[in-house]
Amino acid sequence: MKRLKYIISSLAAVLLISCERTIEIDLPAHEPKLTIDCHLMAGKVAEAKVSHSMHSMGNSNNFSALPDAEVVLFENNVSVDTLIYVDDNTEEWWDYEIGVFVGDYIVKSGKTYKVQVNQGNYETAYGETVCPGNSIEISEIDMSELLIDSFPDYWGEGNYQYYRKGKLKFKVSGPLDENLHYFLSITDQNEDAPMYMISNDPIIAGQEYNISDGGVYPSQKLYFSGSSFNLNTVLTIELNPESSWYGETDITDGLIIKLEVQNNDYFEFMSKLDDYDQAVYNPFAEMVFLPNNIEGGYGIVSARAEYEKTTD
Repeated sequence: MKRLKYIISSLAAVLLISCERTIEIDLPAHEPKLTIDCHLMAGKVAEAKVSHSMHSMGNSNNFSALPDAEVVLFENNVSVDTLIYVDDNTEEWWDYEIGVFVGDYIVKSGKTYKVQVNQGNYETAYGETVCPGNSIEISEIDMSELLIDSFPDYWGEGNYQYYRKGKLKFKVSGPLDENLHYFLSITDQNEDAPMYMISNDPIIAGQEYNISDGGVYPSQKLYFSGSSFNLNTVLTIELNPESSWYGETDITDGLIIKLEVQNNDYFEFMSKLDDYDQAVYNPFAEMVFLPNNIEGGYGIVSARAEYEKTTD
């Protein structure tokens, strides 16, 4: 009986293998187009990465630079700058694998910008966006409930690293723009990494963006969306509610409360990019398509602004 079962199983496997088919599909030829990756910042010069598209089924993932491309910045339909290519081998731009085009014209809030790229082998491509401004004021900062805690310095036996924890209160006031997105972060003056923080204020806790696994957890950025009403409230932010990964040998400086204002182009791109990162190596994740606002090519042109308030 066992021998019969083995013969049947083997025969079934042979039949399944013999049913395999190789299907050939004629995919249309890929017409390469220019790609533009440009995120403008109010008060800064324009920077853009320019390359070309490749076939989704291609064997290469080498997005080569196009150093001879002409990259022009328009402000309210007037040409104001021609960006110059900076090679990726220079130390200043080491993190750009394909180099970057850099301008010298300062981007302004409230203006419409177009980044246009011309290169002889490709169709002209361009993208437009509006650089946001900030209308929210931060005032009446109360640090009276902040404490200083410590943890052992693992790089120096017997030494400690210090960090702030507790509640920070400040007033946020001004008209919100329903087309913009707002992110709060807080750092020490001489530190780059934002502190982890949490808030139960309705404008924070009520945002789906801040909710994970059914609750609000400490984050390095707190989000609230634009609307058509005037904001006038005192926020209570709890800093480092659990502990801190970052510390200082001595805390004598103030805090920087930063408000980042993103236009919808930037917000949608970064949100989709985060979804893409979360889907990497997950075979059950849905395919993520990044936003594209480029005419004649692919990519994104977006903008944001930053406002900082520093304590003593």
